[in-house]
Amino acid sequence: MKTSNGFALVPGAGYSDRRRQCGRYVLALLMVVLLSTGFAAGEAAATENARLVASTAWVGAMAEAAGAEDLRVLAPAELRHPPEYDFAPRDVGFAAEADLLIWAGYEDFMENLFEAADISDDRTLLIRTSNVPPLMAEAVETIAVELGTEDQFRRWKSELDQLADELLSAADAAGVADTPVAVHFHQRGFAEWLGFEVVAEFGPAEMTPGELASILAEGPELIIDNWHIPHGQPLRGGGRRYTTLINFPGSHGTASLFDVLRYNAEQLELF
Repeated sequence: MKTSNGFALVPGAGYSDRRRQCGRYVLALLMVVLLSTGFAAGEAAATENARLVASTAWVGAMAEAAGAEDLRVLAPAELRHPPEYDFAPRDVGFAAEADLLIWAGYEDFMENLFEAADISDDRTLLIRTSNVPPLMAEAVETIAVELGTEDQFRRWKSELDQLADELLSAADAAGVADTPVAVHFHQRGFAEWLGFEVVAEFGPAEMTPGELASILAEGPELIIDNWHIPHGQPLRGGGRRYTTLINFPGSHGTASLFDVLRYNAEQLELF
């Protein structure tokens, strides 16, 4: 038979049995309420604690800046040019277990990894890597929005803005606007952001004799090369200053995006 509240009474069952049945009924109702009203919040919490895989140390540093905690970087930081990394068999397992894989689009090994691990598009995030502070902030914010860590991003962005102001003030004090430079393709954005007078660009391919003559005719006083894939060595000499900048953290004692900005500023004799 059933009671007025609808719970079945088992013949001979005591109070403890009826209480267990009631408890199960209440638990079921509670689960329905939670699923109907709290599912979105549960998704956000899962995203904040997502297991992330980053292609390179550059992408990884952006994820850390965004507030990522459970993060694995695939390409070893000691590689001079990390995009040339060829993923290892264990990376397939890391990718398969990850909630989100972040990359920049130029890492061929990531496309191969997506295929090997059968990664769907909704588990990948494509960002633009740049060491120009405003563009850097956009990429980090993209990751933070995906993770639901906008508060961490805003705190990091405040530090970035302060460092960016220091860099621009130092560049202005050094008179970079009066310094004609020839700059590697991958460092041009940073040089222009600082205010250098870019008179020529080289790379990412090897320089031809004709290109060398054309660049020298522009009279650059400073050659800004890219340490990871340098192509400006033929421009050295003749009283021209030569330096190399980095993009990927991990070399020259760098680990974070801020480390890279400070290191590059030192190479340009701004700090």
